[in-house]
Amino acid sequence: MNINKPINRRDFLSTTGVASASLLLSGRGQPAKGLTLQAGSDNKKPNILFVFADQLRYSAMGSSGNQVVRTPNFDRLADQGLVFDNAFANHPLCSPYRANIVTGKYGFANGVPDNEYLLWDNQVTLAQALKQAGYHTAYVGKWHLGVGPYPEEKRYGFDHMFSFNCQNRHYGATYYRNETGPIKIDKFAPEGETDQAIKFMEDHLKTRSDSPFALVMSWEPPHWPYNHYPEEFKIYDPAKVDLPPNVPKQMADFARKEIADYYGNVSAIDAQMGRLMEALDRLGIADDTIVCFSSDHGDHLSSHGYGKPGDKWMHHTKRASKSTPYEESAHIPFIMRYPRRVQAGRRTDAMFGSVDVMPTLLALCGVGIPNGVQGHNLAHVVTGKDGPEPPDSVYLMNMGPGWPYRGKWVGCWRGVRNHRWVYARWYNENDHEPVLFDRKNDPYELNNLAGKPRFAKVRREMEARLKRWIAETNDPFETGKRDPQTGMLAMNFKLQQRWLKKR
Repeated sequence: MNINKPINRRDFLSTTGVASASLLLSGRGQPAKGLTLQAGSDNKKPNILFVFADQLRYSAMGSSGNQVVRTPNFDRLADQGLVFDNAFANHPLCSPYRANIVTGKYGFANGVPDNEYLLWDNQVTLAQALKQAGYHTAYVGKWHLGVGPYPEEKRYGFDHMFSFNCQNRHYGATYYRNETGPIKIDKFAPEGETDQAIKFMEDHLKTRSDSPFALVMSWEPPHWPYNHYPEEFKIYDPAKVDLPPNVPKQMADFARKEIADYYGNVSAIDAQMGRLMEALDRLGIADDTIVCFSSDHGDHLSSHGYGKPGDKWMHHTKRASKSTPYEESAHIPFIMRYPRRVQAGRRTDAMFGSVDVMPTLLALCGVGIPNGVQGHNLAHVVTGKDGPEPPDSVYLMNMGPGWPYRGKWVGCWRGVRNHRWVYARWYNENDHEPVLFDRKNDPYELNNLAGKPRFAKVRREMEARLKRWIAETNDPFETGKRDPQTGMLAMNFKLQQRWLKKR
């Protein structure tokens, strides 16, 4: 079977049943077994509350071992559930990550290779699969897969949206409630969005208590502007933050100030996580709700000398707080709590990518996984049951210049990360030399081993694994035609209307 060939969305919605064998994906995890074992003997489908921050790196969490940042609610969630210590954004950039989690596919298979592109219509999304199975679906917060308003054909299966596309504004953000808007909320955006999420859950229980809900939330902080967050969380002294040794000395003072504000944002959204957890308890649905917390990618915060896209004074390859194969960019937190099925206080070192979110959640809910999904079903890892070995690595990538036609950036690359090694190479060898890091002996990735004869065997092995990922996913990275202006794959990707005008 060609796993990149999507089932037609209309056919799926009109002809499939919840457990139809035609939905199941052979060869990617264990979806058929998931339907009978993961949903539970009472066949009661759980609710889903999937919350993710924007630009929150793995290391900026108490549950990850950080002794400085204060995240009591995230830490409590971790104590009550399962922590994936090896969770990664397969494409560590805003829009591609969102497309990963809602389709279970990589950008070359779902239509979103970069920011400001539209999902292809001929595929089944997470919300559509859940909706067909009887779920009431909603999305709240930063969408970044299309500007509002959001009529039904732009919601990709979500019954209810209260969202904006991308504003980088933590106060005074404006939203569309489906087709109605713009609606301005002057308070701290995550607080207003949490208000909306709690109201959705309350209204659902009043009007649709006989069916489950699936709510996806996207908070924009700790994405910049770093200094825009409630005063009560301005508690971090720049002199006392944990500055990684991979931050250049020339950037140290600046980085400390940014990290202090960054942590303030993290503590501010942690408080909103506490409100959500309290609401689940108050509504009596905590035991029957899968709660996930994660992030769309990380943030360099000056590590390895990286700045931001707007830092025109820097070389173009350094204007990137994300979209690199480095730890700070690709490694993300991922916590899952489901009291009825998941033992509390567990951690796993299973390799888990953002494309694995959709098939894993569907299997946990007893919902068929659509053909074409490329991610792995790791529901058996979540529940502690026997099953196939998890993937031995995750497939990492950057597919474009960051925003359409903005000029050169970090380049197009593919990479592999396993439990010890990180390896990546660029399509255009002039953009960047290959990288190979030994994370066991070099956790801050300071020593590039790619060109050292002593590590030639390791590089060959990682290159072989990279080539297997390329072949297994039908990735046209090496063979596809490319746009001469951007260097991106030429695959009939669809720009949003606002960006077509800027070509």
